Amino acid sequence: MQEISSNSRLTRFHDLLVKTGLNQVLESSKTFTVWAPTNEALQNVDQNILNNPERLKQFVSNHISYQQYFSHTPLPATNQIKTLSGKNVLWNKANATVESAKIEEANKYTANGVLHIVGAPLTPKMNSWEFLTSTNLSPRQKAYMQSLDERVFVDSLAVQTGVDPATGRPVYDPATGFVQQNQFFQRVYNLANEDSVYTFIMLTDEAYSAEFSRFQKFFSTSTTDSTNALTNWAVTKDLAFRGAFTKETLPPTLVSRSGVQVQIDKSAVVREERTSNGMVLVVNKLTVANQEKIKPIRVEGESIFDIRALRLSHPDKAGNVSVQTRRSGTSGENYRYLRATGHGVSGLWLRYVIPNVNSTKYKVYWSVINDFQADPFNQRIVLGTLDATAFPYKAVAASTLPVREELGEYTAAKYGNLNAFLRSALSTTNALNPLTLDYLELVPVF
Repeated sequence: MQEISSNSRLTRFHDLLVKTGLNQVLESSKTFTVWAPTNEALQNVDQNILNNPERLKQFVSNHISYQQYFSHTPLPATNQIKTLSGKNVLWNKANATVESAKIEEANKYTANGVLHIVGAPLTPKMNSWEFLTSTNLSPRQKAYMQSLDERVFVDSLAVQTGVDPATGRPVYDPATGFVQQNQFFQRVYNLANEDSVYTFIMLTDEAYSAEFSRFQKFFSTSTTDSTNALTNWAVTKDLAFRGAFTKETLPPTLVSRSGVQVQIDKSAVVREERTSNGMVLVVNKLTVANQEKIKPIRVEGESIFDIRALRLSHPDKAGNVSVQTRRSGTSGENYRYLRATGHGVSGLWLRYVIPNVNSTKYKVYWSVINDFQADPFNQRIVLGTLDATAFPYKAVAASTLPVREELGEYTAAKYGNLNAFLRSALSTTNALNPLTLDYLELVPVF
């Protein structure tokens, strides 16, 4: 603070420090880096900032950071430095700039830190979420993402007023404990988080509508509202990525948190905006391959074991259902499969519930192994309802390793859970009615 006070080029910044009380912060024994704008740099600061005490304090504190950062010392990996405003500033050492401000005098060492004199003010930037909600560049995407806001109760934040004598549970003040959060923040990335760096894609309405129309058929349900909700989520969930990329530094492929590969044509980027926690790219065209969002579904045979009695046509035969562990002769790794033997029931079945099956056509495969008897036996897969006949009985020959076979095609008319029945032969003879399943797989057909 003494260094700033004694510099005739920094009198305006000095006055703002005093006006906001931040001079007292800089007079403390903590360590700081200050990027002080010159008098000329502060001539045209927005009056809305200067006349609003809260915004003014955020503006001034955006020039101050804890710790010492010299031009010759290492920076964080992102080159972004957290300021006292809670926002980040970007230091480009190659260009000798912080944000867009040229560093005119660097590394002025003081008793409690380092001072750099810059030729432009460091106005706090919006984070990526603030940018989305403050603009109308992507109204359809904006409206959907804001609709994901929800009010949730957090008991640790609530004020307890008593205990319910009937249940012994705490009673809370109903006006406390509620916080706003957004499902996108919980399930993908928190675009308002100033401590992380993201690239966020905003689609123009034309681009958003095109993607929505492409994927809507894969999320068909019994109601328009639920179909639209599922499709909106499918489009939006893969538009945020770790790291900050400009139009020029975009890699060939970005990978979303859900593992979807997204390729963006640089010519489709109509605007780029650096935010306090990364980059926003406004894009007028985006095409994600069907197979990236609509993935194969694989159900392990043994996954049902712990609840087999609940999913078995004859619960009293749960003891006849086991999980076998074998070592693969090719990979040397263990694998497991489900087996039902010695039950003496004609048409015994186990029911698997396959979640999140898209409304599309699938090729259906199973992997089965008969390493427990020399004679073959018949079994079948039934999808949907138990009386469906799309897939006939198929012989399972003796083998020492699992055998993968294509069973045929199945079209799911609606998105959601799908029942899959593994059914034994219509015989009470134990040698003829075993069941076995390594896995069942549904592969989308586009």
